[in-house]
Amino acid sequence: MESEGSMDFSDLLLTTVSKMTSGEMSPLPIRWLLVDEAQDMDEVQMEWILLHGRSGIEVTLVGDDDQSLYAFRHALGYEGLQEVTFALSATETTLPINYRCAPNILTHAAKLIEHNNNRAPKKISAHKETSGEINVLRLPDRWAEVDQIGNTIINGGDKQEWAILSRTNLILDAAEVALTDMGIPYRRTGGKSIWEHSIGSVFAGLLRSAVDDSWTGIANALSFCGIHAEWVNNHSRRTSGGCAGRLDAAIDQVKDDDSRKTVVQLRMGLASWCDQIAKGRSALVVHGIAGFLADYCKPNQLNMLYKLEAVLARMPGTLAQRLAALGRNNQARQQPTIQIMTLHASKGLEFDNVWIMGCEDGNLPHTDSTEEDERRLLYVGMTRARNRLVLSSAIEEGLESRFLSESGLD
Repeated sequence: MESEGSMDFSDLLLTTVSKMTSGEMSPLPIRWLLVDEAQDMDEVQMEWILLHGRSGIEVTLVGDDDQSLYAFRHALGYEGLQEVTFALSATETTLPINYRCAPNILTHAAKLIEHNNNRAPKKISAHKETSGEINVLRLPDRWAEVDQIGNTIINGGDKQEWAILSRTNLILDAAEVALTDMGIPYRRTGGKSIWEHSIGSVFAGLLRSAVDDSWTGIANALSFCGIHAEWVNNHSRRTSGGCAGRLDAAIDQVKDDDSRKTVVQLRMGLASWCDQIAKGRSALVVHGIAGFLADYCKPNQLNMLYKLEAVLARMPGTLAQRLAALGRNNQARQQPTIQIMTLHASKGLEFDNVWIMGCEDGNLPHTDSTEEDERRLLYVGMTRARNRLVLSSAIEEGLESRFLSESGLD
């Protein structure tokens, strides 16, 4: 980047701080500096702020240490706020009124976050006086959990606003499948649709290849089945003609027996699937392609494949129309009433109704993070809800999250 005379944002910030420290560069010629979301500043950003404060600029930090979610990005959280306060001899002002949440929702969220030791003392109160609705559900497995979500949304009518939140995108895949199956419009924010990654991408891609004779879905399927990706890519560049012709040529070039068997099966399957598409038998094609991929799936992929197969088989229209509907569903409206996102992505947003799924120990709190960070994450999720909060877990996935007990919701 230096040879090209280029810098990324981190370079710009670090260089600016270094030059301001050495006197080569002056702070901004301003009187006031307002820093929003100050709990998320990292060490370099904090030093940039301090250099302005030490030069006589009046600095105001606005932040909530209980919403510090980005330690994995080096955010300093409460320690950073304390350091700036001490370094600039700042005064502290607490804004104690929450204008978003119903009072009972806020009470349980506050009870949870009070278990964190490393936080600023504060007592937040609700501006609203009318209590909201809180439900805690324990379902047999993840699929029963997402079915309950879909049924609740349908019974509430299409005017209700919902956010479906979870700790990880992987859990949200199940929610997306359920909403698609029930015909509920939604938007997935901050993560790829199940149809764009993992087994969903391979499945949809192979279906598209059967519909429009495009090579990409075939190549991805071969790679998924264990045919070396480099061979697939080289072969797709060297060979001309449709997918059937390319597979015919590949059968003569594949050296090991297992790979040859896979290519032969795919070639035979493609001929059958194209024939069924011409006859308007879309469901048979869906079942046939799922059956081909099933032999190459890991157990967790196989379960998801069967769910996706069932969704596509029940959809109306031609196969091309069904595949097109998958993309439209995820971008259903400019401002959709149903949004799916991780707890991290929900920060700063608010919704009439919030459903937090996957509230099991090992998932929330997650084993990859500290307990205090995870507690803040659930606190943020709970306080996204204006009027209604649902927290659910699956018995098959493990014990109910201890955070529910801490918040008084066990």
